[in-house]
Amino acid sequence: MITTRAMSRGACAATMVLLGMVAARAGRAEIVNRVVATVDGEPITAHEVDQFAKARPDMAASSQGALEALITERLLEREADAQGIKARDEDVDAYIQQVKERGRMDDAHFQSAMSERGMTLDSYRAQVRADIEKTQLVQKEIRGRVTVSTEEIKRYYDAHREDYRLGDEITVRDIFFPFPSADQDAVEQTRAKAEEVRAMAAGGKSFEALAAQYSSGPGADKGGLLGTFRRGEMTHELDEAAFKLKPKEVSPVIPTSRGFHILEIDSMSESNLKPLKDVEGDIREQLYKEALETRFTDWLTKDLRERHHVEVLN
Repeated sequence: MITTRAMSRGACAATMVLLGMVAARAGRAEIVNRVVATVDGEPITAHEVDQFAKARPDMAASSQGALEALITERLLEREADAQGIKARDEDVDAYIQQVKERGRMDDAHFQSAMSERGMTLDSYRAQVRADIEKTQLVQKEIRGRVTVSTEEIKRYYDAHREDYRLGDEITVRDIFFPFPSADQDAVEQTRAKAEEVRAMAAGGKSFEALAAQYSSGPGADKGGLLGTFRRGEMTHELDEAAFKLKPKEVSPVIPTSRGFHILEIDSMSESNLKPLKDVEGDIREQLYKEALETRFTDWLTKDLRERHHVEVLN
């Protein structure tokens, strides 16, 4: 027979377990719903930060980074709303269509992709709309206020002249002896002939006349003239050998996969600069991007925050 006292003790224990479970759940809810910041009095909870970090991991490498990124998102949304910036339905439709085309997705695959991210079509459209409005806000506030002058481009060019050096240019002549076959004796005979001709060139005989007589390479009828090259424009073996030579100096016999070469440097020009007109567009683009980033950072950290009240809670 179970006594009343025993029943009371059992009921009490069960009650304590239930109360503990309720308290634990309440504690978790309190942590999840804890307000960690406010933007113009609107709260941001720990749960919202966590969800934001999961949805956009590229923007949030840490919990603090996620909070700062979410605060920026809220500031941009409120400022776009304050300035009456509204994305058109057709812009949202066009953006979603581009996403489908880039991903090669039909409607069914697109719906499946959204479901995997825990989104509905309506919630995705809302996100796209907000992103378009923030982009329009940034363009209005930043891009129209950033310019790069001709004087700035010239100053940059003068300060970075070494970045625009073309490198030495050499005009090369070549006497080429192709391999007659894969037979090793024939290869050695070809090498011996190349060494003989090379000795004649190094001894003062006209390289052009020797090329016309012995070379089987391009330009043989023009005294072995190959053309003018910068470093890296010829095959590796020829490039390495040619740029070690002085004008009118004859190279050793150079073995390659196709045969043997003898080179002579006909002429060499010293390093010169790309003209400013040829690099002006690249410099303008680089300076514009740098100025854009600086202006955007200043606008986010100063101008925008001064227009709104942000409070981060411990």
